Amino acid sequence: MNKTKTFYEALSVSSLVFAFFWLPVPRLFDIACIALILLFVPAILLPANGDLRKDPTIRLGMLFFLYLFISIIWHRLTLPDHFPHTTSDRRFLRVLYFIAIAYAISRSRLLTAWNLLAVAFGGLLIYLAISFDKTEWVLAWDGQRADFGIHNAQHTGIVFATCALALSLFTPRFFAWIKGSPPLLASGGALLWLAMLSFSLWGVFVSQTRAVWLGLSITLLLFPGILLFAYSLRGKLRLSPRKFLSSGIAGIFLLGLLAAGLNIPGLVSERLSAEKVTWESLRLATSHEDQELTSTGVRVASWSAAADWIMEKPFMGWGGRASRPLIRQSDLFSDAFKKNYNHLHNSYLQVLLEIGLIGAAFIAGLMILIGRACIKSYQHHSMPLDVFLFSWVFFIFWLVVNIFESYVIYSSGTYLIAIITGFFYSFCIEHKKPFG
Repeated sequence: MNKTKTFYEALSVSSLVFAFFWLPVPRLFDIACIALILLFVPAILLPANGDLRKDPTIRLGMLFFLYLFISIIWHRLTLPDHFPHTTSDRRFLRVLYFIAIAYAISRSRLLTAWNLLAVAFGGLLIYLAISFDKTEWVLAWDGQRADFGIHNAQHTGIVFATCALALSLFTPRFFAWIKGSPPLLASGGALLWLAMLSFSLWGVFVSQTRAVWLGLSITLLLFPGILLFAYSLRGKLRLSPRKFLSSGIAGIFLLGLLAAGLNIPGLVSERLSAEKVTWESLRLATSHEDQELTSTGVRVASWSAAADWIMEKPFMGWGGRASRPLIRQSDLFSDAFKKNYNHLHNSYLQVLLEIGLIGAAFIAGLMILIGRACIKSYQHHSMPLDVFLFSWVFFIFWLVVNIFESYVIYSSGTYLIAIITGFFYSFCIEHKKPFG
């Protein structure tokens, strides 16, 4: 059997397991995470895979891999005695999963970009079915905040928001795909698609996560600019006004139904007014004078303390999960705070604290390379317009929500970055099927 074929099929199976089992069977998801690294990293070094080593994203990723290895040794030698004996810098290898998934898509007949998304959404639905709690669903339908067991509502919000973004932007593609089907099948498919989109939007509202609402609002405001950017890159867009108008009308109709059925304006207003933020409350949180902190106060107090910790070890940071011992040893926080919180509620500060400016520079470099690759791929007509738009709206949404939560250290962040970035980065790679 062709060794290259076997390798990419194994990588594809690992990617599918990764996509489907994150929520239904977390243990299988963990195994898939390990398999992606153990399969892909050694393969890069093989003489037969010289084409992989030409990818600048892989080159920078391998340098990041080496940096994390060095940082683990450094942190073990330099951290204070009250820190864990082993560090978790290797958690940041998670940001490289997307490369393995993208290459699995581009080199294997078993996996495509579209069935990756379908399998991922299927995994979410199966999880919601097997973990069904009638009481929680009834409360959610009545406007109460719900998380459906996905860690907490902040994580539930980003999952449903990502689904809503994807389903919204790919609606014209799906409708064009079912156009040639028998009328009954086409009608059923359209209703099912709109039901999935409505369900995703409903999940966004019942998770009641203000950072998610803010991220989606900013993304929506910037969307016309993203369209103009896409136009400037190609000079002209093959837009079908009828398709986009139909999608817009359908979206407004769905939002109208949700608003009427769930009293969304009242729900949003109640959630936004649940916490009063003033300049004085922010000052007290920043100076750690207020020990009875609101949700915003918890974040501001964490960020204020983090600034001093980062300045102490700016270049290589304090090591993985460093925020936990730093918070526990600090005199700035109450016992209740130390019991409930062990991270910084901000991915950017979390990265700077744990792997320093050098590690953050590697991640920023990977983001720049991915963005440049998407632009080039779109200009060369390798990436469709809707995929290009989705890549940028997700990127903007992700930048915003990570200001308010450390998603980078959670499995939700690991999963969404790997699936979504792997999806659109696969369009940036030359699709080569090296076997018959």
